Amino acid sequence: MSISLIKSLKLHRDKVWSIDCSKGMLATGSTDRSVKIIDASQYKLLDELDNTVHKKAVRSVAWRPNSFVLAAGSFDSTISIWTKEGEEEMDNSWEMELLAIIEGHENEVKSVAWSHDGAYLASCSRDKSVWIWESDEMGEEYECISVLQEHSQDVKHVVWHPFLQLLASSSYDDTIRIWREYDDDWESAAVLNGHEGTVWSSDFEKSETRLRICSGSDDARVKIWRYLRDDEEEQQEWICEATMPSVHSRAIYSVSWNEDGSVASVGSDGKLVIYQEAQQGEWEIAAQQELCHGVHEVNVVKWVKINDKTMLATGGDDGYINLWNWDQSSNSNKNDQKQHD
Repeated sequence: MSISLIKSLKLHRDKVWSIDCSKGMLATGSTDRSVKIIDASQYKLLDELDNTVHKKAVRSVAWRPNSFVLAAGSFDSTISIWTKEGEEEMDNSWEMELLAIIEGHENEVKSVAWSHDGAYLASCSRDKSVWIWESDEMGEEYECISVLQEHSQDVKHVVWHPFLQLLASSSYDDTIRIWREYDDDWESAAVLNGHEGTVWSSDFEKSETRLRICSGSDDARVKIWRYLRDDEEEQQEWICEATMPSVHSRAIYSVSWNEDGSVASVGSDGKLVIYQEAQQGEWEIAAQQELCHGVHEVNVVKWVKINDKTMLATGGDDGYINLWNWDQSSNSNKNDQKQHD
């Protein structure tokens, strides 16, 4: 099984931190304070959002489901909300307009994410907190309905379950926390312990029948966690079901779980790695790409669907977005793959 580069796009003057894709539209966020919108089907830059809105790096971007509303979280402690002007999905005059600026965090915003129904926006920060915001239908009004402060350190990443109102947060305190709504508030339902370093990213399995999450850490490991049951005190019981084969040599910054069950990871060592599950709880390396952004670190990986084709998007310290094809029918590079000793 081989990974091949489809397109390399030089979009930013500095590090690319975040990528999100909706309806074939790629959004990117960078240390250069800009957010760019790309028509991925044509590799065409459609808009560069006003880079005077944020005073520091844009760390995270996220499209609201089934809309062209975009959230961008910044190291300046604010979140900006944007929407496409006009009604047509695709036209030559694509422009995004600023809808709102959300303030509340005391320090750098590290990640933003929308719930599957678009009702809630979650954000997390260096201030050790996770905030949940309720939005109106247009995306113009935001009310903070819960501030979650149970992490003991910087919170690096938040992600929602694709079908349930469950939120996961990853932290410098080496844990992942699972949050759910309870009696009109939000509470920590579980704490996942097992990594031996900062947890930079997590992603839920795209399943309606089984509840699992993957995570990537400073300890150079990708782990798979599985929900078992609720205990007598209504806390969720989870187990670490698997630790992926060791292939990364340094910190893993981003993980992404595809609809077909494959998991991808990237990190400080520049590798793009794809894992497949041979049988439940037993994973193997399906493919890997060395130096996928040259000598630069890779900060984000995302499975994206463009023109009904699934591919991988990565963003690195070099300011590039790279789009990759994974050919599952080919074993041509199998002998070329070298695992880290």
